[in-house]
Amino acid sequence: MQYIVRMATVNDIDGLCSIRNNKELFITYLTQQQKQEAILVVAETDHVILGFGVLKLRGERIPKLSDLYVKVTYRGNGIGSALIKYREHLAKQRGYTEMYVSVDPIENPKMIKLITHHGYHAISAPYSKDAIYFNEEGTSYEKTYTRVDMKKILS
Repeated sequence: MQYIVRMATVNDIDGLCSIRNNKELFITYLTQQQKQEAILVVAETDHVILGFGVLKLRGERIPKLSDLYVKVTYRGNGIGSALIKYREHLAKQRGYTEMYVSVDPIENPKMIKLITHHGYHAISAPYSKDAIYFNEEGTSYEKTYTRVDMKKILS
């Protein structure tokens, strides 16, 4: 499957909302991108958004991979890996030597497997955290979840 990975623009909002119906979230990410606090990236083919991810450049552990999501019908084509590698490349371009990610090992064991495959290793024991989540329809809900922090040295 042929696709490209690139930084998102405001013109991608409708395509992003077809993946996760939360226009406000994507506008927030694009605003953070303008302020150089985050970078929203997309994978696309023939003007169809296949997946997205965020590189956070502000916070406790930076840079940090966040919000990796690929449409179910396109999974297994290397898109998630391409979104990870592209964000790592962007971080290296900005002079960073380490990359962080927090993953829920209970609800997202596939992400643990994927991120470990890319050279990330745990730097914390699992811990609980409260957060606001958004489902695919864009509805928010509060949830306590488990997290493990992981890190990779960028080479």
